[in-house]
Amino acid sequence: MKERSTIFLTVLWSITLPALVSAATVVGAASKDLPFCQKAAQLFGERLEPDAELIKTVDWKPVELKGPGPKSSRCSRLDRATLDLDNSGTKDLVVKTSFCMKGAPSDSLYMFPAHSVVLEHLSWRDMSPLLATSDKFERTGGTYPLTSLPLQGASMPPALTTMFTVQPFILDAVTYVALTDAKREWLVVANYRDNQHFEDRCYLRGGKQ
Repeated sequence: MKERSTIFLTVLWSITLPALVSAATVVGAASKDLPFCQKAAQLFGERLEPDAELIKTVDWKPVELKGPGPKSSRCSRLDRATLDLDNSGTKDLVVKTSFCMKGAPSDSLYMFPAHSVVLEHLSWRDMSPLLATSDKFERTGGTYPLTSLPLQGASMPPALTTMFTVQPFILDAVTYVALTDAKREWLVVANYRDNQHFEDRCYLRGGKQ
């Protein structure tokens, strides 16, 4: 823990990538992660939207549930993918949901062993088997504070709030999760560990909206 704290204390404040006009700004990064964060800033750009090729690194497939579903798929979408989300060497079943809050969709992730049959027990009227897992990212209506990488000069640390966009992606054979909210001012790039634990790697700040 002491070694990790020492690494995270080496934080770079407002490092703009001069060669990449459309890149986001790397605001927080451990020194060892700077090259990776620079690459992520380029791939997400000023609008904090992932490059098209980055999205393709995870093969999402729609989940068909039993019973009549809501009319709008925008506010009631479930997708599944098999990938090594926590970089443990073993693939996981990852279910991504998008449900609307205040008219805008918000994402959540739910993780299970790769051969889990949990989806066979779901229906539009009963999603309790999905929601019951402790291995998940579920923050709709809540917050995700940007406090793991200290930001110099900030009187109050920023936070993602209320409605989340969650985008797992694979880069250089490592799986990451990108998190942002409806404002798209900040983006967190993190590694997922387990049981709702994330290890933040980069804080990116968008430019022109």
